[in-house]
Amino acid sequence: MADRELRKMNRAELIEIIYALQQNEKTIREENIALNQRLQEKTICIENSGSIAEAALSLNQIFESAQNAADQFLSSVQATKSGVEEEARQILEEAKRQADQIVGAAREEAEQILDRANTEARAVVEQTREEAGQIVNEANADVNQCPTGNNGCTCKIKK
Repeated sequence: MADRELRKMNRAELIEIIYALQQNEKTIREENIALNQRLQEKTICIENSGSIAEAALSLNQIFESAQNAADQFLSSVQATKSGVEEEARQILEEAKRQADQIVGAAREEAEQILDRANTEARAVVEQTREEAGQIVNEANADVNQCPTGNNGCTCKIKK
């Protein structure tokens, strides 16, 4: 798999690849064990063999070849696994960095919104106070214009 393809994959896909490689490695190991057991359990009939030494040498070569092939495959799987794990670690670090940036930007925006809301709220409170003060002043002026004790007064508030 090319580096570009791996870099384009998301974390879940990379984890899935790692899991598949681990399962494949496990299967190969089990097959290797089973083949080794079969080789150990079977009786090998050697035709045209001049001696037991030649048969033993032949078996040793077979075992050596099988072990070399298994070792080479395991090395290949380990190398691939290490590369994928490193790529996954880098992707995770980048995702965390981006998440931190997004959270920071959101906090900054929230603070700005709160500042604007507080400023607007203070302005509304101040305007309300001014309007209430004007209403009270008008009411006091109405009360002051009414003659004391005049039942025919048309003002809204009586002394």
